[in-house]
Amino acid sequence: MTQTIAFLGATGGCTNACLAYTLQNGHNAIALARNPEKLTTQLLSQPGLTQSILDKHLRIIQGDARDIETVMKTLIVSTTEHGTDPTLVTHIISGIGGTGQLVLSKPSPCAQIPIRLPTIPHITIPNPHITEESTAALLAALRRIAEQFTCFDAYAAVAPRVTIISSTGIKKGVKDVPMLSKPLYAALDVPHKDKMEMERLLAAEQEREESLLCGGLVIVRPSLLGGDHKIAEPGMDSGLGRLRVGTDREPEVGYTVGRALVGEWIYKEVVKGGGDRWVGEGVILTE
Repeated sequence: MTQTIAFLGATGGCTNACLAYTLQNGHNAIALARNPEKLTTQLLSQPGLTQSILDKHLRIIQGDARDIETVMKTLIVSTTEHGTDPTLVTHIISGIGGTGQLVLSKPSPCAQIPIRLPTIPHITIPNPHITEESTAALLAALRRIAEQFTCFDAYAAVAPRVTIISSTGIKKGVKDVPMLSKPLYAALDVPHKDKMEMERLLAAEQEREESLLCGGLVIVRPSLLGGDHKIAEPGMDSGLGRLRVGTDREPEVGYTVGRALVGEWIYKEVVKGGGDRWVGEGVILTE
């Protein structure tokens, strides 16, 4: 059966790779993008994808992932007559996160002195709450959609499975970061706090009696990301075999992982494989 998958943060490397594999294999997708032209250009640069494939299998929703109405449009495949339940996507893949910027200096505390002073090197993002805010919008959108169903059980029967891309190094008590990488992870405090808030919102929702995440939640924790969105040429070895997979309960420890490999794993295990094995897990991916 052909699935329809929703993608949030579709221009990000991991998510874009997963979207490319999804389209390449004949599934339908709805992608939310602030810049549709950028997304289209990225996808057409992927091996095996053509404009005709995009025209047939992809619908792009232009907008911001923090806007509830826009997110709702991304999650609803079709609506029917009044009084009947809408058709939803089967999976939601979210890789939203800000682009990190290395900060080496800070403004002088004296406004009259226009100089910058050295500071502890760290990574910041333009909106340090982008992941938290988009997650809140996603949950609000799911709640409004659930209210359109005749009853919550009807929503629960078709609730999308949600897969979110988080990070290693943020789950308390989980040893998934090499000792030599800890100083670098300390510099990632700002984006990691944003991911932690995202996970806090998701955990709180899961505790609700009628959880909007009743379709299942998979948390993917890549090591430090490298490479870009480009997937392997059809028929070529992508290197997926060298990927090491652990969980929060049984961690794998590694330094880096390629964005395209993370996207391929999500496609094969969640989109193609359904993801049953990984529901409720924090899945650690590293090379």
